[in-house]
Amino acid sequence: MHTLLLVLIAVVLASFGQIAMKYGMNQVGSLGAGAGIVVGLVRAVFTPWVFVGFALYLISSFFWLTVLKQAKLSYVYPLIASTYVMVLFLSWLFLGERNIPPIRYLGVVLICLGVVFVARS
Repeated sequence: MHTLLLVLIAVVLASFGQIAMKYGMNQVGSLGAGAGIVVGLVRAVFTPWVFVGFALYLISSFFWLTVLKQAKLSYVYPLIASTYVMVLFLSWLFLGERNIPPIRYLGVVLICLGVVFVARS
């Protein structure tokens, strides 16, 4: 499979994994404090949406390992920055994060330009 397609699949899966984990953690609430934080973290991991997020991340990792086998790290690793762009969009779409400051959009535009430069090299 083409390297850029594999990177795209890894990016999409990782991005949706982040959204699922955030959605799940919004439902979990407080993790507790002190020694109770371990119990809270275990409870959080087994919350359905957090668990789905981890599963998507795991699947993404398998695609990423395939990418690492096929291409130079100095080429493909900067492409992972596309995850920032996708997470910003998905956060807006699925999590209702509408109050995004303009400077963050500027940062995302710069990331996109960097990814384009790397992809064309």
